[in-house]
Amino acid sequence: MATAPFPYRLAAFDLDGTLLAPDNTIPERTARAISRLVELGVQCVLASGRTHQSTARYAEALGLEAPVISYNGAMVRLPNASEPILHMPLPAEPAATVIRFCEQQGLHLNVYLDDVMYVRTLGRWALYYQRQTGSAPVPSGALTRFSGCCPTKLLIIDEPECVVQLEGRFRRELGDSAYVTRTNPEYLEFMHPSVSKATALLDLARRAGHGAAECLAFGDGDNDAPMLAAAGLGVAMPRSSAGAIAAADRFQKEGGAEALALAVERIISEGADPS
Repeated sequence: MATAPFPYRLAAFDLDGTLLAPDNTIPERTARAISRLVELGVQCVLASGRTHQSTARYAEALGLEAPVISYNGAMVRLPNASEPILHMPLPAEPAATVIRFCEQQGLHLNVYLDDVMYVRTLGRWALYYQRQTGSAPVPSGALTRFSGCCPTKLLIIDEPECVVQLEGRFRRELGDSAYVTRTNPEYLEFMHPSVSKATALLDLARRAGHGAAECLAFGDGDNDAPMLAAAGLGVAMPRSSAGAIAAADRFQKEGGAEALALAVERIISEGADPS
Protein backbone atom coordinates (compact mmCIF):
# COMPACT_ATOMS: atom_id res chain seq x y z
CA MET A 1 0.00 0.00 0.00
CA ALA A 2 1.33 3.44 -0.93
CA THR A 3 2.29 5.75 1.92
CA ALA A 4 -0.09 8.70 2.31
CA PRO A 5 1.52 12.10 1.63
CA PHE A 6 2.44 14.20 4.64
CA PRO A 7 -0.67 16.31 5.33
CA TYR A 8 1.03 19.61 6.20
CA ARG A 9 2.72 22.04 3.81
CA LEU A 10 3.49 25.05 6.01
CA ALA A 11 4.70 25.24 9.62
CA ALA A 12 5.12 28.35 11.78
CA PHE A 13 7.29 28.47 14.90
CA ASP A 14 7.29 31.11 17.62
CA LEU A 15 10.74 31.93 19.01
CA ASP A 16 10.76 32.71 22.74
CA GLY A 17 9.42 29.86 24.81
CA THR A 18 8.99 27.66 21.74
CA LEU A 19 11.93 27.32 19.34
CA LEU A 20 14.55 28.80 21.65
CA ALA A 21 16.01 27.42 24.86
CA PRO A 22 16.23 29.82 27.83
CA ASP A 23 19.73 30.85 26.73
CA ASN A 24 18.38 31.97 23.31
CA THR A 25 19.95 29.04 21.45
CA ILE A 26 18.26 26.44 19.25
CA PRO A 27 18.58 22.91 20.73
CA GLU A 28 20.22 20.49 18.29
CA ARG A 29 17.31 18.08 18.50
CA THR A 30 14.92 20.88 17.57
CA ALA A 31 17.03 21.87 14.57
CA ARG A 32 17.05 18.24 13.39
CA ALA A 33 13.27 17.97 13.73
CA ILE A 34 12.73 21.11 11.67
CA SER A 35 15.17 19.86 9.04
CA ARG A 36 13.12 16.69 8.80
CA LEU A 37 9.97 18.74 8.15
CA VAL A 38 11.79 20.57 5.35
CA GLU A 39 12.80 17.21 3.86
CA LEU A 40 9.10 16.25 3.87
CA GLY A 41 8.34 19.32 1.75
CA VAL A 42 7.05 21.55 4.55
CA GLN A 43 7.81 25.27 4.28
CA CYS A 44 9.03 26.23 7.76
CA VAL A 45 8.69 29.85 8.84
CA LEU A 46 9.59 31.63 12.06
CA ALA A 47 6.89 33.83 13.56
CA SER A 48 7.93 36.23 16.31
CA GLY A 49 7.11 39.52 17.95
CA ARG A 50 10.78 40.45 17.57
CA THR A 51 12.19 42.65 14.83
CA HIS A 52 12.83 41.20 11.40
CA GLN A 53 16.60 41.12 11.85
CA SER A 54 16.39 39.51 15.30
CA THR A 55 14.09 36.80 13.90
CA ALA A 56 15.86 36.32 10.57
CA ARG A 57 19.17 35.38 12.19
CA TYR A 58 17.55 32.24 13.59
CA ALA A 59 16.06 31.40 10.21
CA GLU A 60 19.54 31.68 8.73
CA ALA A 61 20.99 29.49 11.50
CA LEU A 62 18.44 26.81 10.57
CA GLY A 63 19.14 27.20 6.86
CA LEU A 64 15.55 28.28 6.17
CA GLU A 65 14.87 30.28 3.03
CA ALA A 66 11.17 30.85 3.68
CA PRO A 67 9.77 34.29 4.56
CA VAL A 68 10.05 35.43 8.17
CA ILE A 69 7.02 36.65 10.13
CA SER A 70 8.12 39.38 12.54
CA TYR A 71 6.54 42.07 14.73
CA ASN A 72 3.71 39.64 15.57
CA GLY A 73 2.69 39.54 11.92
CA ALA A 74 3.04 43.23 11.06
CA MET A 75 5.88 42.34 8.69
CA VAL A 76 6.57 39.38 6.42
CA ARG A 77 9.92 39.45 4.65
CA LEU A 78 12.49 37.08 3.22
CA PRO A 79 15.55 36.80 5.49
CA ASN A 80 17.91 38.88 3.33
CA ALA A 81 15.40 40.95 1.34
CA SER A 82 15.37 44.74 1.53
CA GLU A 83 11.64 45.05 0.85
CA PRO A 84 8.87 43.26 2.76
CA ILE A 85 6.26 40.98 1.27
CA LEU A 86 3.78 42.44 3.75
CA HIS A 87 4.03 45.46 6.08
CA MET A 88 1.14 46.82 8.16
CA PRO A 89 2.37 49.61 10.47
CA LEU A 90 0.43 51.02 13.40
CA PRO A 91 -1.64 54.07 12.35
CA ALA A 92 -0.28 57.45 13.46
CA GLU A 93 -3.14 58.44 15.78
CA PRO A 94 -3.12 55.48 18.20
CA ALA A 95 0.69 55.49 18.04
CA ALA A 96 0.78 59.14 19.14
CA THR A 97 -1.65 58.38 21.98
CA VAL A 98 0.63 55.67 23.38
CA ILE A 99 3.78 57.74 22.90
CA ARG A 100 2.32 60.80 24.69
CA PHE A 101 1.08 58.70 27.62
CA CYS A 102 4.44 56.96 28.08
CA GLU A 103 6.32 60.25 27.97
CA GLN A 104 3.96 61.82 30.51
CA GLN A 105 4.11 58.84 32.87
CA GLY A 106 7.82 58.11 32.46
CA LEU A 107 7.16 54.61 31.13
CA HIS A 108 9.68 52.73 29.05
CA LEU A 109 8.66 52.46 25.38
CA ASN A 110 10.30 50.89 22.33
CA VAL A 111 9.40 52.56 19.03
CA TYR A 112 10.09 50.45 15.92
CA LEU A 113 10.64 52.31 12.65
CA ASP A 114 12.40 50.87 9.57
CA ASP A 115 13.52 47.87 11.65
CA VAL A 116 15.30 50.18 14.11
CA MET A 117 14.31 50.17 17.79
CA TYR A 118 14.29 53.62 19.38
CA VAL A 119 14.13 54.27 23.13
CA ARG A 120 14.24 57.42 25.23
CA THR A 121 17.34 56.40 27.19
CA LEU A 122 19.41 53.28 27.81
CA GLY A 123 17.73 52.55 31.12
CA ARG A 124 16.91 49.36 33.00
CA TRP A 125 14.21 48.10 30.64
CA ALA A 126 16.09 48.94 27.45
CA LEU A 127 19.05 46.89 28.65
CA TYR A 128 16.74 44.10 29.83
CA TYR A 129 15.18 43.86 26.37
CA GLN A 130 18.61 43.87 24.73
CA ARG A 131 19.70 40.95 26.93
CA GLN A 132 16.51 39.06 26.14
CA THR A 133 16.54 39.51 22.35
CA GLY A 134 19.96 40.73 21.25
CA SER A 135 18.34 43.78 19.61
CA ALA A 136 20.34 46.96 20.20
CA PRO A 137 18.21 49.96 21.26
CA VAL A 138 18.96 53.41 19.83
CA PRO A 139 18.56 56.21 22.41
CA SER A 140 16.84 59.22 20.86
CA GLY A 141 15.63 61.43 23.71
CA ALA A 142 11.96 62.42 23.92
CA LEU A 143 9.92 59.96 21.88
CA THR A 144 7.33 62.60 21.03
CA ARG A 145 9.57 63.33 18.05
CA PHE A 146 7.94 60.24 16.50
CA SER A 147 4.38 61.54 16.93
CA GLY A 148 2.82 61.59 13.49
CA CYS A 149 4.85 58.58 12.35
CA CYS A 150 3.43 55.11 11.67
CA PRO A 151 5.76 52.71 13.52
CA THR A 152 5.72 48.99 12.77
CA LYS A 153 4.92 48.49 16.44
CA LEU A 154 5.27 49.97 19.92
CA LEU A 155 6.29 48.04 23.03
CA ILE A 156 5.91 49.07 26.67
CA ILE A 157 8.11 47.18 29.14
CA ASP A 158 7.33 47.24 32.85
CA GLU A 159 6.57 45.06 35.86
CA PRO A 160 3.94 42.38 35.08
CA GLU A 161 1.30 43.85 37.39
CA CYS A 162 1.70 47.25 35.76
CA VAL A 163 1.47 45.69 32.29
CA VAL A 164 -1.84 44.01 33.19
CA GLN A 165 -3.29 47.36 34.27
CA LEU A 166 -1.99 49.13 31.17
CA GLU A 167 -3.43 46.46 28.91
CA GLY A 168 -6.92 47.09 30.25
CA ARG A 169 -6.52 50.84 30.02
CA PHE A 170 -5.33 50.87 26.41
CA ARG A 171 -7.83 48.27 25.25
CA ARG A 172 -10.56 50.60 26.48
CA GLU A 173 -8.97 53.79 25.17
CA LEU A 174 -7.79 52.57 21.76
CA GLY A 175 -10.67 50.20 21.03
CA ASP A 176 -10.50 48.88 17.48
CA SER A 177 -7.80 51.34 16.37
CA ALA A 178 -4.92 49.08 17.50
CA TYR A 179 -4.09 45.46 18.30
CA VAL A 180 -2.98 45.42 21.96
CA THR A 181 -1.44 42.21 23.32
CA ARG A 182 0.88 40.94 26.03
CA THR A 183 3.70 38.86 24.59
CA ASN A 184 5.68 38.35 27.82
CA PRO A 185 4.69 39.15 31.40
CA GLU A 186 6.68 42.41 31.07
CA TYR A 187 5.72 43.30 27.47
CA LEU A 188 2.69 45.15 26.15
CA GLU A 189 2.65 45.54 22.37
CA PHE A 190 0.69 47.78 20.01
CA MET A 191 0.22 47.07 16.30
CA HIS A 192 -2.12 47.67 13.37
CA PRO A 193 -5.60 46.38 14.30
CA SER A 194 -5.59 43.80 11.49
CA VAL A 195 -2.23 42.35 12.48
CA SER A 196 -1.67 38.93 14.06
CA LYS A 197 0.59 35.97 13.49
CA ALA A 198 -2.52 34.17 12.22
CA THR A 199 -3.24 36.66 9.44
CA ALA A 200 0.41 36.57 8.35
CA LEU A 201 0.52 32.77 8.36
CA LEU A 202 -2.72 32.43 6.42
CA ASP A 203 -1.55 35.05 3.91
CA LEU A 204 1.63 33.05 3.29
CA ALA A 205 -0.41 29.87 2.94
CA ARG A 206 -2.73 31.52 0.43
CA ARG A 207 0.20 32.82 -1.62
CA ALA A 208 1.60 29.27 -1.75
CA GLY A 209 -1.76 27.74 -2.65
CA HIS A 210 -2.30 26.02 0.71
CA GLY A 211 -5.31 26.01 3.01
CA ALA A 212 -5.39 26.56 6.76
CA ALA A 213 -5.84 22.81 7.29
CA GLU A 214 -2.38 22.26 5.76
CA CYS A 215 -0.70 24.53 8.33
CA LEU A 216 1.07 23.66 11.56
CA ALA A 217 1.69 26.22 14.30
CA PHE A 218 3.69 26.11 17.53
CA GLY A 219 3.67 28.77 20.26
CA ASP A 220 3.27 29.60 23.92
CA GLY A 221 1.89 33.14 24.36
CA ASP A 222 -1.36 35.04 24.10
CA ASN A 223 -0.03 36.56 20.88
CA ASP A 224 0.36 33.01 19.50
CA ALA A 225 -3.23 32.04 20.31
CA PRO A 226 -4.77 33.30 17.02
CA MET A 227 -2.13 31.41 15.02
CA LEU A 228 -2.62 28.22 17.04
CA ALA A 229 -6.38 28.43 16.51
CA ALA A 230 -6.14 29.20 12.77
CA ALA A 231 -3.75 26.38 11.85
CA GLY A 232 -4.91 22.90 10.96
CA LEU A 233 -2.92 21.71 13.97
CA GLY A 234 -1.80 24.12 16.70
CA VAL A 235 0.51 22.95 19.48
CA ALA A 236 1.06 24.85 22.75
CA MET A 237 4.41 24.53 24.55
CA PRO A 238 4.97 23.56 28.22
CA ARG A 239 4.97 27.08 29.71
CA SER A 240 2.13 28.38 27.58
CA SER A 241 -0.38 30.97 28.69
CA ALA A 242 -3.94 29.89 29.38
CA GLY A 243 -5.00 31.60 26.16
CA ALA A 244 -2.49 29.68 24.08
CA ILE A 245 -3.49 26.36 25.63
CA ALA A 246 -7.17 27.05 25.02
CA ALA A 247 -6.54 27.97 21.37
CA ALA A 248 -4.31 24.97 20.61
CA ASP A 249 -5.31 21.49 19.51
CA ARG A 250 -2.55 19.97 21.62
CA PHE A 251 -0.61 20.87 24.74
CA GLN A 252 2.98 19.56 24.74
CA LYS A 253 3.50 19.41 28.51
CA GLU A 254 6.81 17.56 28.60
CA GLY A 255 10.21 18.10 27.09
CA GLY A 256 11.57 21.31 28.55
CA ALA A 257 13.80 23.03 26.01
CA GLU A 258 13.24 20.10 23.62
CA ALA A 259 9.43 20.20 23.82
CA LEU A 260 9.17 21.55 20.28
CA ALA A 261 11.33 18.73 18.95
CA LEU A 262 9.15 16.16 20.72
CA ALA A 263 5.98 17.71 19.31
CA VAL A 264 7.36 17.76 15.75
CA GLU A 265 8.68 14.21 16.00
CA ARG A 266 5.25 13.01 17.11
CA ILE A 267 3.52 14.74 14.20
CA ILE A 268 6.01 13.29 11.73
CA SER A 269 5.55 9.81 13.17
CA GLU A 270 1.79 10.12 12.78
CA GLY A 271 2.16 10.97 9.12
CA ALA A 272 -1.27 11.19 7.56
CA ASP A 273 -3.09 10.44 10.82
CA PRO A 274 -2.96 13.71 12.87
CA SER A 275 -5.66 12.70 15.37
